[in-house]
Amino acid sequence: MENTDRLSFLEFLPVSIFGAVMGLSGLSFAWNQAVHLWHLPLIISQLIGGLAVITFIILTFTYSLKFWKYPDLVLQEFKNPNTISFFSTIIISLLLLPGILLPLFPTLAVSIWVVATLLIGLFAWYVLRQWLDRQQKPASAMPVWLLPVVGTLNVPIIGSKILIPGSHEVCLFFFSIGTVFAIILITIIFSRLIFQEPMPNTVAPTLMIMVAPLGLAFNSYENLSHSQDMFAAVLIYFGLFLLLLLSSKLLMLPRACPFQISWWAVSFPLATITNAMCRFVENKTEFIPQYLAKFLLLCTTLVILFLLIQTIIRIVKGTFVPVSFTHVQTAIKE
Repeated sequence: MENTDRLSFLEFLPVSIFGAVMGLSGLSFAWNQAVHLWHLPLIISQLIGGLAVITFIILTFTYSLKFWKYPDLVLQEFKNPNTISFFSTIIISLLLLPGILLPLFPTLAVSIWVVATLLIGLFAWYVLRQWLDRQQKPASAMPVWLLPVVGTLNVPIIGSKILIPGSHEVCLFFFSIGTVFAIILITIIFSRLIFQEPMPNTVAPTLMIMVAPLGLAFNSYENLSHSQDMFAAVLIYFGLFLLLLLSSKLLMLPRACPFQISWWAVSFPLATITNAMCRFVENKTEFIPQYLAKFLLLCTTLVILFLLIQTIIRIVKGTFVPVSFTHVQTAIKE
């Protein structure tokens, strides 16, 4: 492979592209919450949700085609410690899509959620065993580490609305795993960011992933406890501070790092904290929180629209080059 420009779209296609489904699903939930808050048209949430479902179907077919034509590339991506965490984006997408399908196809939605819940539990266990069985280098601690383990916080997001025997205890179980490991892993990642070399610009957008656990924990906690207490306030306000901190670091990124698939890493965290903020202000009349929720919804919508347009343009032009492909290429050569 002398020139990466000659490689096909399928060879470039990374599993992390499923992060687009997560971002669209989260944005659909945020707009759905906005419908109840400000009486906005429900059709916006439905259209975004429909786009998320269609995107998942297309990506599932395309990535399956890649596995059929280039199984070695997919297997190397799975075995590579730099990219294995991204496989959880498929499972998390399956955990979120039932929230879109539930009003129309409740049986299908419940079935998908049950399967996805089993998969995220098994995958989190597998990744943790890999970390415990093999010594990890401090510099390898990246925000993507949060995806497979803290991704368990996605289980109660929809699971709390599914009324099947034992679902509440299952949601509590995964909420506990995700919350405790969020504290552990965010501490490790911050330590790496402070005491190790800076992350390359190409993966810098994944920093925003650290915001997602706060939004997910808030939404899951409110779903399970049906209350907004001091702990819930800590989650949302610390999430907002972390968003402000990391956003200030990423604002200059476009000058140093041209658009690529890693930019989609900002979509789901933004959507998650926006949805959490919209839920937080549901029973509040204060001026600042209300307008902050509206501002976040607007910004998140514009960011995801920009990412979607840029992705389509680059696919059409043939300039779609994901950051994770470099890691896969390295793994194959080794």
